[in-house]
Amino acid sequence: MKSFIWSAIALLATTVVSSTATGVVILNTMEEFNNTINSNELVLLKFFAPWCTHCKALKPEYEKAATDLQSDKIMLAEVDCTLDHGICVKYNVQGYPTMQIFRNGRPSNIYNSDRTSNSIAKYMRALSVSGFSTINTMKQLEELQEKEDLLAVAYLSPEDQISLDTWKSLSDKLIDDFAFGVVTDKSLMQAAQIKSSPSVVLYKHFDHLQDVYTGSIEPEIIEDFIKVNAVPLLASIESHTFMDYVDAGRPLAYVFSDSKEMQTQMHQLFWPVAQKYRGIFSFVHIDASQYASQANFLSLNSTWPALAVHNFKSGARFPLDQSKPINEQDVVSFLDGIVHGQAIPALKSQTFLVRKPDDAVKAVTGKDFEEIVMDKSKDVLLEIYAPWCSHSQSLAPIYQQLGEVMQVSNAEKNHGVVIAKMDGTINDVPLSAGFSVKGYPTIKLFKADTNTIVDYTGQRTLHDFVKFLNEQSSKQTLKLDLTSLPKSGEKMVEPPEQAVNEKHDEL
Repeated sequence: MKSFIWSAIALLATTVVSSTATGVVILNTMEEFNNTINSNELVLLKFFAPWCTHCKALKPEYEKAATDLQSDKIMLAEVDCTLDHGICVKYNVQGYPTMQIFRNGRPSNIYNSDRTSNSIAKYMRALSVSGFSTINTMKQLEELQEKEDLLAVAYLSPEDQISLDTWKSLSDKLIDDFAFGVVTDKSLMQAAQIKSSPSVVLYKHFDHLQDVYTGSIEPEIIEDFIKVNAVPLLASIESHTFMDYVDAGRPLAYVFSDSKEMQTQMHQLFWPVAQKYRGIFSFVHIDASQYASQANFLSLNSTWPALAVHNFKSGARFPLDQSKPINEQDVVSFLDGIVHGQAIPALKSQTFLVRKPDDAVKAVTGKDFEEIVMDKSKDVLLEIYAPWCSHSQSLAPIYQQLGEVMQVSNAEKNHGVVIAKMDGTINDVPLSAGFSVKGYPTIKLFKADTNTIVDYTGQRTLHDFVKFLNEQSSKQTLKLDLTSLPKSGEKMVEPPEQAVNEKHDEL
């Protein structure tokens, strides 16, 4: 097992971090964060907000897990995102709580298992066991192949220290998802039928059982090789395997069926297609009855079988025309259109939206997103929400009050500032916006002239929203008096900026 460096020793000479009585290390500054993450081999870091109900529920379980793991010298730490905006923005924290694992100063997986102390402690202890092996015999190799679901083995010359170091570094990065090994014995390479070095073999328990890469050990290329071959060519997807396909980094083609007989037919049709587009798309079978909501997300109706492609990187979704039966020729033409950028992605847009000219908060749909949100003559603060989301529900009256304050202040006319919102469950963000929604609520400011996006990461209070707009507005003429803002539930009678002007006159 790897030796752990307990941060209390390493940090004495640099900075002091605070800790709760239960052992959770509180990181208050970027300096404390960097020192702690870089001085410990394994850290679980909780990004949270004090107002978050899920964070409050997690707190005692997280503290109990921290106490439990102290004897294992595994650190649990936390960052309050309402105080440390920079850290949370750097790691693209989209929702609370987010529990990010760090290995040797680098972000690894996000913890998504049960939020109980026992589950957290068990998960972190499993990560503390090294999955890297130096393989010296054929028996050892065969045992590892049998034991590990996914085993990546590098066959290297013992004199090639650069490749050895690079392979070890890559294994440290991916060790949470794959087992790693290295072979430097030439006779063992011959026994394993490896013709040249450097070579990397991914051993697995599906498809053709192994994939071989031959060439220099370049981290990005090897990582992509491992991840794209770590998923089956065509198999059924489940909730627990979904992230494997995201990690594979390819657009995912969903083949929907509502019976075993239909899936068998689709498997025969799509197997050669999956072989043809191997490395370009990932392919999965999906149960149309069990995952009807996913079909809806992909803009499919309830006609089966069906095919749709989701590009995780861009957020684009492409449903195949469901008005006629699926055949291989149409599928190939459809996929080629996506590859060559000729296919038009689906765009969900609310059909019936009641708007009034005097609305304090402008309602946006997918179809008029570009017209309203990306209007370069104005700064537009946009909230993308979900009606069922408790955080969105809590924010709703505050955001409405923000719109009313800006309306009374003639912010749109005098300062070019618009407050807008969009229901993200029935409207899509167009690809031209350059981002996809990863959590609710998502709040972004689109700057005038350039459409540069500034993420809002502050506290969700009227005071902080107004302060943010005062600082970020493009014209820099919006200078509302923060001391004269209405209290919760109150209406704005006169523009708060008038109070500022009166004070200036008196001076």
